[in-house]
Amino acid sequence: MQQDAVSLKALAAALGAAVAADGREDAEVGDVVIMEPGEALTPVPGALVLAVGTRGATAVTSAAEAGATAVAVRLGTGEDALPDAVRRAAEASGIAVLGIASGTRWEEVAAEARRVREAGGRRPERRGDLFSLAQTVATLSSGVVSIEDNAHRVLAYAGPGDEADELRRQSILGRACPEPYLAMLRESGVYRRTRTPGEVVEVEARPELGLSRRLVIGISAGGRPLGTIWVQEGGRPLAPTTERALRGAARIAAPQLIDLYYEGDPNARLISRSALAHGLLTGRFNSAALARHLGIEASAAAAVVAFDLREQPADGSDVSGQEARRAEAAEIIAVHAAAGRTNALVVQACGQIYAMLPQPEPVGTGRAGADGSDDEPLLRWATEVVATLRRHLKTPVQAVVAGTAARLEDIPAVKLRGYNALQVMARTPERSVDTHRNLRAALVVRDLLRLLEEHDEIRDPALRDLVARDVQQGTRLADSLLRYLDAFGDVAAVAKTLNIHPNTLRYRVRKAAALTGLDLDDPEHRLLAMLQLRLGRATPQESADPFPTAAGDASVSSPP
Repeated sequence: MQQDAVSLKALAAALGAAVAADGREDAEVGDVVIMEPGEALTPVPGALVLAVGTRGATAVTSAAEAGATAVAVRLGTGEDALPDAVRRAAEASGIAVLGIASGTRWEEVAAEARRVREAGGRRPERRGDLFSLAQTVATLSSGVVSIEDNAHRVLAYAGPGDEADELRRQSILGRACPEPYLAMLRESGVYRRTRTPGEVVEVEARPELGLSRRLVIGISAGGRPLGTIWVQEGGRPLAPTTERALRGAARIAAPQLIDLYYEGDPNARLISRSALAHGLLTGRFNSAALARHLGIEASAAAAVVAFDLREQPADGSDVSGQEARRAEAAEIIAVHAAAGRTNALVVQACGQIYAMLPQPEPVGTGRAGADGSDDEPLLRWATEVVATLRRHLKTPVQAVVAGTAARLEDIPAVKLRGYNALQVMARTPERSVDTHRNLRAALVVRDLLRLLEEHDEIRDPALRDLVARDVQQGTRLADSLLRYLDAFGDVAAVAKTLNIHPNTLRYRVRKAAALTGLDLDDPEHRLLAMLQLRLGRATPQESADPFPTAAGDASVSSPP
């Protein structure tokens, strides 16, 4: 896209306009030109023409003849769709038409169109994180979102522009809520109720005023109100989790609005906070000092939950796309985390995402211990977050409840447990969420296999020869023996898995024992065979697999 150009789709969304584009939604809009009544347009290739003073098809035809990409016409009072005559003129002339709501001032439309064009369709950098947060809330709620400061000025917005109601359109175009609506909201006590921390207020639909149903929550810090977050119901009902998403978003928005009030740089503050949180996760700096900066009690315990989107493009061509989805996932996780914990921290590290959830009670006071003995609440929370991520990102996300660090300085060790557990889970994609405690045995086996892999001198040569013999002769003696041992000698079950007769399995097991000299009545012989044959199952291209798999390759399950 050229400098200072924006797609018609982005422009229509920003203006909250009805649109007739007929496949031209991605066309670029360059300049913004105002056409007065009776004015003959000079050539304006690629421009958006604002047809001031006329709504008819004549303006559409004139703009098309001047080479414009699109023309904006005003809708009649009470209309929310373009008139048929205007649509027919657009189809005949091959130009896109935007329908601007009645009552909207043309200078507001021109200013907003130029602002969006100059940003190239991107959100403004200064308030980029508020726009990102608004988009996350819109994603989680299925609604149309706006974030306002205490003077009711719109700071950020997101959601489908064509589903915006009259209030939303006027608020976005005017950059503030219209005074008649403000008076109505004040009289009904909405703003008074938003001053109660954590309270989500419902505003019922008022069709006669062009007002759809919406939910709103106040943003505050230290008892001082800072602003509000609004979610308007659009073409479908709001998601059941909208209230929880609003509570989390309000906590995340508070420090950003504090910076805006004091004319600071919210991006610099958030980058600094992110860097501090990353230092806490990795142990790069003194944890007590970091805790003071992050507003966390130095004596607090902290649970750690690790997430992986499981995106690995074979050719590495979509790195930027991965980074964008990971950033979106981190924002969604942060909203969920902030809804339950005031000082929750979410950090990207090692290609994964980690949620650190500080809790004021020291370990041993009835909550989760350092060994993760009470993982159930975290497991339920992680399961809900993974389901949300799979639904919105369409990737086979997995998560591990790594456990709870007794002290903040123990977080890096718990983080490492989560990292290792996610590596193990990658071999069983049917698992969406698990705990480090459940995976501990698999991790121990993996470490033992690495030890065997690195020290050839402690392996049994006969078992190594058995694996090599299978490769050379195309037999499956080693694999059959391992499956037999894993199944505690259940011949019928293993034979069914391998799709062979039970007598065939018995023959393979006897022959493998004869070739290797194993005494299968000796528990140490059995243990040695189970460990070394698992190592033999791995190919040179993959790490040792601590999990036995069914016949055939396991495939990554599709997200719900």
